[in-house]
Amino acid sequence: MRESIIRSLFIATAMGLALPVPVSAQDDALPAGFTAEPLIKTGVTRDEEPIVYPTGKPEIISVIGTLDKDGRTALHEHPVPVYVYVMDGEIELKSEGGNPQRYKAGEAFIEAQNRKHQAFNVADGPSKILVVFVGEEGKPTTVTATK
Repeated sequence: MRESIIRSLFIATAMGLALPVPVSAQDDALPAGFTAEPLIKTGVTRDEEPIVYPTGKPEIISVIGTLDKDGRTALHEHPVPVYVYVMDGEIELKSEGGNPQRYKAGEAFIEAQNRKHQAFNVADGPSKILVVFVGEEGKPTTVTATK
């Protein structure tokens, strides 16, 4: 009797495994027409300072900023990590106590934390940047300097 039950379970399992699975269901999970190009992998900011993550409730904020020809941001600092990707144009960053750094379309960097800096558009036309703040709910991502 026991051998009969075991044999029946074996046959049922084997038949279940032999059933065809639609190919489309298998293929949908595989990549098709997708490539990935690494932009940045780092544990430090553009000023070679360690990235410090917030400890409160996480909040991600992303914006697309446009600097007009000859435009600039206010002098400011970030208490949180900030990822920046230059979509169009070229920008120059000037940090308190640091050398100017330039980034062109297609380049990415982690912005300086807790260090006053300013971005200037040095392109012949507008420059566009994607900015992603790795923030903390209820806390500022940017603090504008008061001379």
